[in-house]
Amino acid sequence: MSFDHPIQIPFILRGQEVTAQDLLYRSRDGTNQFHYPDPRPLLDRIVLSDPVQLQRDFASVRVSEIIDFLAEAGKAMTLKHARMEQACRFSVPFSALPETIVRGSYDLIPVVFSKLALRTMVENEIGSKYLDGWVEMPYADKVAKRRAYGARTLHFISGNVPVVAALSIARAALIKSDNIIKVTPNDPLTASAIVGAMMDVDPNHPVTKHFSVVYWSKELHDFEHELIQPRYLEKIISWGGALGGINSTLNHGNLQASGIDVIALGPKFSISILGREAFQSNAEIEKVARLTAKDAGSFNMESCGSSRFHFVQASPDQAMEYARRLYDHMQQQDSSLSAMPKHFPADLRDEINAARAQDDFYYVVGGDRNEGAVVVSLTGELPDFFPMHKVVVVIPFDDPIQLVDRIHPSTQTVGIYPETLKQPLRDLLVARGVCRFISIGHTVEYSIGGPFNSTEIMRRACRWILDESYPSKWELPVFYLRKAWQIFKHHIF
Repeated sequence: MSFDHPIQIPFILRGQEVTAQDLLYRSRDGTNQFHYPDPRPLLDRIVLSDPVQLQRDFASVRVSEIIDFLAEAGKAMTLKHARMEQACRFSVPFSALPETIVRGSYDLIPVVFSKLALRTMVENEIGSKYLDGWVEMPYADKVAKRRAYGARTLHFISGNVPVVAALSIARAALIKSDNIIKVTPNDPLTASAIVGAMMDVDPNHPVTKHFSVVYWSKELHDFEHELIQPRYLEKIISWGGALGGINSTLNHGNLQASGIDVIALGPKFSISILGREAFQSNAEIEKVARLTAKDAGSFNMESCGSSRFHFVQASPDQAMEYARRLYDHMQQQDSSLSAMPKHFPADLRDEINAARAQDDFYYVVGGDRNEGAVVVSLTGELPDFFPMHKVVVVIPFDDPIQLVDRIHPSTQTVGIYPETLKQPLRDLLVARGVCRFISIGHTVEYSIGGPFNSTEIMRRACRWILDESYPSKWELPVFYLRKAWQIFKHHIF
């Protein structure tokens, strides 16, 4: 699907929508285009120049009130509402995902904005009491209180899956931060639609007033260098390695040196490790393949949680049987999570065909219709290509402990079967950079409010402030009694 004329991408600037056809984005192949406002004359409206304004606006707003507001806005984030439906429809031609998966990801957005999910996020990761006031710590010799404050933050969000925009906005709103969101060309409308739903509820709510949603191209160096300054920003949250890649030409190290804290959520990939118990019978192979197919095919491998490499403690014959069943299950999945790849790269197709011709080294299932494939490495060596677009590489191994040395630091999630194999591998894999362990078949069920890529994003996105004071000598007797009770409660109960 494409449009005859460029669509128009609005900016959302602190509760106001700005539309203009000043500049044109055109994809490399020229099929997708959109107009957008020139951000340069709007800089003063995009940024929050007065940092005190952030504390002033949220001084009397509790997290529970923010949850109520976001949940109310979330009711208007379903595809039954015109703003979201249009954003979803316009996003389809820009996304690498098929329409069924784009729509499936949009269906997850109201779930993110449910009260239960919002409460879980903020209480699991920070604790709302730290955002609503000062919390005393159990020191014996002084009164030390800490509090979490929101910061002026620029978000480079990734466009691989639309729900990423929802998670970024929900987290940022809950911690009372000021936010500039730069959207990407492959998902230019989702963030605007979500913040637009907040505007429909209350354009003057403190949360709404502290969001700007904009786009600029890498060619606008002058604008980018003017915007990304310590006088305007304290934090940058960068998904997908954006600072080194598609979204910006700025140097990560230079930004850190300037005093801006860069939280880099770099691109990662995921794997499965299947012990010999998975291959004890054909019934067991069938069960395991059905589960790992869900992990491999989720979001057509546009998600970093998708399992691309499957390490199997199996003979070549068992590995080939597993590959056939895995391929079959990957063709029969929920279309909102996995579907026929939209654009299958010609070079990847050539690599698969080359592997098919080397039958002493590889065993290939599928790949004839650009539907994806399963490639078994009969030598145990990794192929030269990186698996994507529903292409899985299966690698037999003998010893799970020796396998650990082959794990790459960019590995995010590891699905392990059987469960008993987790314990001997867990610490060894963490040392190699692994961020998450799952039971096979559950990669899409990410624990909301849990760490992501080894980072507690909301906690890191806050500024944590400490206030220390000491009692006078006249206050000491009562002070020590109170402190003794406080420490007893903290450490004993």
